[in-house]
Amino acid sequence: MSQHDFNVLRTVVFAMICSLGFTASGNSQSALQLQKGPEVAKKARASHAAQRSLESPVSKAEVDELRKAIADEHQQAEQRLDVVERENRRLAGELRSAAEKLAEAGEEVGRLHAAGASQIDRLEGDVIALKTAEAGMATFEVQEKKLEQARQNPVSLRYRGISIAPGGFFAAEALYRTRAENADINTTWASIPYSAQSMAHLTEFRATARQTRLTLRADGAVGRVTLTGYFETDFLASGFGASEVQTNGYSNRVRQMWGRVQFENGWTFAGGQMWSLVTTNRVGIENLTEMTPALIDATVLPGFDYARQNAFRVTKRWEGNKLTVAFAAENAATVGVTPPNVPASVTSLLSGMATTGPGVMSNTTYSTNVAPDLIAKATIDPGWGHYEIKAMGRVFRDRLNATATMPGRNHTLLGGGIGAAAYVPLVPKKANVLVQGMWGAVGRYAPTSIDVVVKPNGWLSTEKGLHAIAGVDMHPTARLDWYAYAGEEYLPRNFGYGLKTIDNAKCFIENGFSCPASVRNLQAAATGFWFRFYKGPAGTVQYGANYVYVVKETWTGVVGSPRAIENVVESSFRIYLP
Repeated sequence: MSQHDFNVLRTVVFAMICSLGFTASGNSQSALQLQKGPEVAKKARASHAAQRSLESPVSKAEVDELRKAIADEHQQAEQRLDVVERENRRLAGELRSAAEKLAEAGEEVGRLHAAGASQIDRLEGDVIALKTAEAGMATFEVQEKKLEQARQNPVSLRYRGISIAPGGFFAAEALYRTRAENADINTTWASIPYSAQSMAHLTEFRATARQTRLTLRADGAVGRVTLTGYFETDFLASGFGASEVQTNGYSNRVRQMWGRVQFENGWTFAGGQMWSLVTTNRVGIENLTEMTPALIDATVLPGFDYARQNAFRVTKRWEGNKLTVAFAAENAATVGVTPPNVPASVTSLLSGMATTGPGVMSNTTYSTNVAPDLIAKATIDPGWGHYEIKAMGRVFRDRLNATATMPGRNHTLLGGGIGAAAYVPLVPKKANVLVQGMWGAVGRYAPTSIDVVVKPNGWLSTEKGLHAIAGVDMHPTARLDWYAYAGEEYLPRNFGYGLKTIDNAKCFIENGFSCPASVRNLQAAATGFWFRFYKGPAGTVQYGANYVYVVKETWTGVVGSPRAIENVVESSFRIYLP
């Protein structure tokens, strides 16, 4: 080996030793600090020796010594690397242990946080519960006060699990008519006197308490079934000995008297004397929800269809779609008219129809009915107003009695009618609008009261009349109600009814007055109010008054068509039971 090669080799080895020392120092800061002093000295000596060797020739001994030094240095470097690796493994183990402990600590923190949140939630729940309990206690105190008031002033009496509630009102009423009818608070609109009649030249004043009404209702529950009984009476009957001369002793009459069974599933069964299913309701179809105009007069107003009669009714209510349907079989009655063109030989042989109503002809106060009136109705209450459609089927019959030369014969005729009504809030809680109409053989359900017309051969023909009413009732204040209605009933010409060749001459003279004219229509308008002076636990005290204007028109005959006009003013002072 040349001197130059040896010097190069020595320089490379020296550089490798220095590099190895720095590498070991970078791997472990702890090992560097432990061996820092000796390493510096060694590097200094090695540098001095190398510098010296460059300046003088190198012997074999020096080479051997250098090789030994390099081997020793290499061995020491490997030992230092082992120390560094062991230290790294130890530190890695400690790091893993620390990471595991950190993860465990994180989980513990999460558990503590969840436990704290749960505790907070429980505390918040306790606070809410305390507030609710406080509010509930306040509500309980209010309810308890109401219950105490109810105990002191019960709306019903309890008897063996049944609630019994008396009701009704005491009435002091008066009326004034511009055409005298000699009638009480129930005006007979179809019979108001024609202008030529003597009674049309007389006015009429009357004071009465006969519309005083007493009611009694009993309710009881059996499981999920509610049983109700209801009785209602007034004193508008004309019993034997009734007189206004001294005692004014009028009989009471049955207005309503029915029983009802209601099931939670919406089915209802009712039977007894009640408002007919024809009558418009305020909501649904259940009993005691009927909508009748607020007039004082007991016969309401022309155009409004109603009846109170014995019936059996089945009702089904669906809460979801606000639909209610009902079917009723109701007591029947037939009111017929015999026109002037029916021969006397036929009229004298007729039997079977009622004597009530204008121009009728029978010899009994009851009609001989074949079957009940069948009535169906469907209503919907969508949340804004009440709407209904209705239809009825009726059976009429009369008999042409036997003679010496002809056997007797019965004649049966089917009839009926359809109708619709709506009771809509024009302004919620302030104004409501009523609209109702019916068409068909529905005469007896309104003042004109004509169901059938007798033909010249004695058979019957249905009189398809048209009835309509519209009105508004308003509630400007909690104490004041105001209302206005207009109604009309129309009867068409039918065989001899409305006969064009009829002689109406005596309809226009007072002396010898006799009027065969047929009623064509009744037109009516009314307005009035109710004012409540007091309404509270002791009942209700109110006063009302109304004005009614009615025109009766007839079909034109040979000599014109007579007409009648009536003006009625009525007032009422009532005290209602609580």
